[in-house]
Amino acid sequence: MTLQWAWNSPERAEDAHIWFCIYIVIGISGILTNILVLIVFFHVKTNTNDRNSITTSLIIHQSVIDLTSSALFMFFYAIPEGWLIITGGTIFCKIRCTFWILAGASTVNIVFIALERYFAIVHPIKYHVRFKGKQTVYLVLPLAYIYGIVNLGHIGFIADINEHYYCDYYWNGDVIQMVCGIQVFLTLMVIPTIIIIFTYGSRPIIHTFYRRKERFPRCYNNHRYAVQKNIIVTFVIVSIAYFICWFPDLTVYLIHNVTGGEKPSMTNGNLHRFTVLLCASNMLINPFIYAAKCRQFREGFVRIYKKHMGKSRPRSANGSIESGIISTKM
Repeated sequence: MTLQWAWNSPERAEDAHIWFCIYIVIGISGILTNILVLIVFFHVKTNTNDRNSITTSLIIHQSVIDLTSSALFMFFYAIPEGWLIITGGTIFCKIRCTFWILAGASTVNIVFIALERYFAIVHPIKYHVRFKGKQTVYLVLPLAYIYGIVNLGHIGFIADINEHYYCDYYWNGDVIQMVCGIQVFLTLMVIPTIIIIFTYGSRPIIHTFYRRKERFPRCYNNHRYAVQKNIIVTFVIVSIAYFICWFPDLTVYLIHNVTGGEKPSMTNGNLHRFTVLLCASNMLINPFIYAAKCRQFREGFVRIYKKHMGKSRPRSANGSIESGIISTKM
């Protein structure tokens, strides 16, 4: 692929350099924050009895997706803003679909976390019988990527470089364009929204969650109750952030494909730039949500900090080391 620096090129908008800087900042920030999340949760998973926790594995997987997506965002969206792609543009535009495939995988992973929490709280016996830690994780993780490829892999076939050296979409028929637009909106927005609302907001999970604490206070101790509630609150916020960040871009994609128009490109306005920026911001937001709401993340971060500062790990009143784990046991 041959590149040419193009901030002052007539093929680029006057404000292209501004978007280039914004994209670089978002991409680098997403990479650094998700690396921090991975370090903390790997430390939690390795140094506690949380090694087989499905929840922790799914959180780690979410951060891996966000980290990879941030790197791909810089390569596929910052480059077209700063450089002209003189040769190899067609291949560049087609492999850019990997960024959107990871978006599909991220969606499924968030849904998996919601379903995992639902079964752990509403059906704890069946959960511990049927969900076998690593085996379950190894089964569901490939499904996330398969889902992304099936629903967004078509972008690799329709993408090509245009006369302004930007990536654009070229459809072979209005019917195919309309079907793909509806299908993407349904699979990445409507269906995940319905599932997540059902799991986190359904009457069974709310009643079961609080009723079990009232009926079995000794078995369902305060620490475990707080951990479970903390996980649910954290991922309700993660889900809301996902919908806010992705709804504009998916809506634009739906409208233009259903009406038969072309998806807004970087050459005909800033709408596409802004919606893509929102999508990329979602990968940066999650680590801050963990830091603000996830007690396990904060405790793990403090342990790492104290360990590298040469201090001993915190101990409870009875002298035992505090675990601060993410427990899926009920």
